[in-house]
Parts: sequence; C-alpha cells; structure tokens
Amino acid sequence: MSNGPLRRRPSRIPFRRRRGWAWVRLLRPVATLTGTATAVAFAFILEDGTPTWHEALRVGVVMAAVLGSAATLNDILDLDHDRDAHIWRPLPAGLVRSEQAWRLALVLAVVSVAASATLGWRSFLLTTAGLSLAYVYSARLKATPLSWLPLALAFAIVPVWVADSVDRFDDVLWWSLPVGLAGGIAMHLALKLPDYERDDEERSRNVLHWFTIDYALPVTWGAVGVYIVVAVASANIENLRVEWLAPPVAIALSLTLAMMVALSFRVTERRLLVQRWLVGGAVVALSFGWLGSIIP
Repeated sequence: MSNGPLRRRPSRIPFRRRRGWAWVRLLRPVATLTGTATAVAFAFILEDGTPTWHEALRVGVVMAAVLGSAATLNDILDLDHDRDAHIWRPLPAGLVRSEQAWRLALVLAVVSVAASATLGWRSFLLTTAGLSLAYVYSARLKATPLSWLPLALAFAIVPVWVADSVDRFDDVLWWSLPVGLAGGIAMHLALKLPDYERDDEERSRNVLHWFTIDYALPVTWGAVGVYIVVAVASANIENLRVEWLAPPVAIALSLTLAMMVALSFRVTERRLLVQRWLVGGAVVALSFGWLGSIIP
C-alpha cells in the first residue's frame, strides 16, 4: 500500500450545472411542454377525440418551437437582470453562450414558421403574430404596466389558431377572444407574482409593481374570477355543456379560494410559487372545459 497522500476523488458535477441539461432549461421545459400539450389537446377536443395525426403533430411542433424560441429570447434579452436576480439560469451561469442562444432562438423561430405554413396561410400569419408578441413582450413591454398584454393576446388566439390548423374553425370560437384575454391576464399575474421582489427594480418592474404588492394579490384573484365568469357566460350563450364546464370551474374556484386563505395568513415566495402552479393549472383546465362546452 502506498504511503503517499490519498488522492481526492473528483467531485461530481451537479445535474443542473451540466451543459446538456442547461440547454433543456433554456427552453423552460415545463412551460413549453404544458403549452404544447394544451395545443394538441385542443386539436383532440375540436376533432372529437380523433384528429388527423399529422395535423396534430404539426400543431405540437409549431407550438413547441414558438414557446422554445420565446423562452430563449426572453433569457437573452433579460441577461443583465438575471446576473443579479436569477444567477442559476443557463446564460448568467455561463453554461450557454449568448451567441449560441441567439442561434437556437432563430432556428426554432424558422421551424415554427415553416411548419405553420404547411397548415395554411392563416396558421402561418397567426404563428408569426405569436412570435411577434413574444419579441414585443421581451424587448418592450416586460418592464411596463402593459406586461400582461402579449400573453393575454396569445392566450386568446391559440384556440382560433388550432381550430384553423385542423380545419375545424367555427364562428363560436370568436368567443375565445374575450375568454382568452381574461385567462391570459390571470395567468400572467399568477406567473409573475413569485418574482415580485426580484423584479422590483427600474428595468424589470411590471404591472404588479404598478399595483404594488398590497393590491397585486387581490387583483390576481379577481382576474381568475373574471375569467371564470366570462367563460361560463360565453358557454351559456352558445352551447353550455355542464359535463365539460362544471369540473374545471369547481377546480378553479376551489384552488383560488384555498390560496386566498393560505396567503391571507402569510405571503411568502414559496406560497406564491404554489399559487403559480395551482392557479396556472386551473386556468389551463378551464380552457379545456370551455372549449369542449362550446364546440358544435
């Protein structure tokens, strides 16, 4: 046995610090997968559970590429702020270079536009509009009182885009504009609340800072309430199917009331993170119920 000094075993690199996983994190996998699954689910609902497989596949590809490009672009344009507030993200952590991220965002944008063109010219135009909204949000509106507008508009046009892409558009789907606007506002507020303190600086303040934290929480809950009311009212006007709408409405109300009770005792970042996932899930679930309720 050697009497020399013991060799120290090389430490393992934590999984979240590995470059391969950093590329995945750059695409915000949870948000991207959720949005993609939502679009594909819309295709199934609109085609009575039996969509044309290649159309549903292309819808999923377009949505995944748009969301991935938007997430990457957001991190690129927010790099200076993230060096202070979100140092664990791939770009400020130095795991991915900015020029590499730019190339990824461009490639995904081209993929989304090219794939959407195969679904028709209206799908192409709406996809281009969605990419434009992502750029306007990250480059212009993110740190303004209008930060809610791009997501609200995108949320409103997704059902119309999916319906047109699978050739199942109907006039009743114009109701997705007011319903989607309300849902997009509620989603935006719930998503941004956990970052309230980190974003409380001149270059990053958004609509929540305009409200101030004392009013941001009740406004978020109120936005969810408005979304529920508008969804139920529009479904009742058109073709109310209680079996589709009642379960997600009950879920949305229950989760929102539960978070109101929990946060009335103490507001913490952890509880706001829980609210982000619960309310966000409720908003998406209600969009399924609303769409299933109104389609002919």
